[in-house]
Amino acid sequence: MSVMNFMDRLLVDGYWVGHTNVWTIPGTEDLKPYITAKDKQKKWLFGTVGMAVIAAVLAAMMTVQ
Repeated sequence: MSVMNFMDRLLVDGYWVGHTNVWTIPGTEDLKPYITAKDKQKKWLFGTVGMAVIAAVLAAMMTVQ
């Protein structure tokens, strides 16, 4: 799950959404999101910690029976 979070942040958020025109809707160019470095750090931190927590919960669920 941590690898999934890493790939999501790096490839999807960082490259595909941030550096391509795939997400550009004609007439809304001025509404593109701007994420500050501080907000990006929070997303990375909470995503990484959140995925570790979810993985731990899933592992606990699999061992209980």
